[in-house]
Amino acid sequence: MEQNKTNLPKIAYNRIKEMMLNYQIIPGQRLIMVDLTKKIGMSRTPINQALSILANEGYVDFIPHQGYIVHELTQEEAKALYQVRRIIELGAIEFTIQNLNQQKLEVLKEKKELLSEKLNSGQVTRENFIFDLNFHTCYVEIAGNPYLTSCYREVYQRIFLRHRLEGLSIARNKQADDEHEEIFKAIAVKDIRKAKEAIKKHIKAAEDSIFSSFS
Repeated sequence: MEQNKTNLPKIAYNRIKEMMLNYQIIPGQRLIMVDLTKKIGMSRTPINQALSILANEGYVDFIPHQGYIVHELTQEEAKALYQVRRIIELGAIEFTIQNLNQQKLEVLKEKKELLSEKLNSGQVTRENFIFDLNFHTCYVEIAGNPYLTSCYREVYQRIFLRHRLEGLSIARNKQADDEHEEIFKAIAVKDIRKAKEAIKKHIKAAEDSIFSSFS
């Protein structure tokens, strides 16, 4: 029983993160404790502990006398995070291509095709970003460094979990789909230079899209 109590903050943490992923709670939204206790089915104590962890990680902000608010990405944060994203992807791609085999390429192709389906649905949803994360993480993971993969996931999540969907252009979906195809083709033929060029182009366009939604 004591072990179960110890696990409650972690369960609450995962549930709140899941709600952010599903866009059930959105950046800038004030979190009402009574609502959270009902939705998660727990008392205030483990939920408060979970929120404290999320605050330390930068996913929520604590405001005295008001409580917790889901953190909303700033331009300065976006710029810094995209810089880290660029460094990781460009640094990993050479090792990705060195470690590539047909089986790994097929997995990457499957991730790309699932993402393409989402992007061509004509909507901008959180699910699009989850499939996008899966595609990019896949080729970072092929590089063979689990610490790099973990870092990449965290950086990517810090971008899309803290940014509102409103203001993002549907027209960007088709452009992003084409860019993913360029990246995949360069990886498939093991052309490191072209892969790096395609990644740079894609990340710059993604960054520009995010920045346009701030104005």
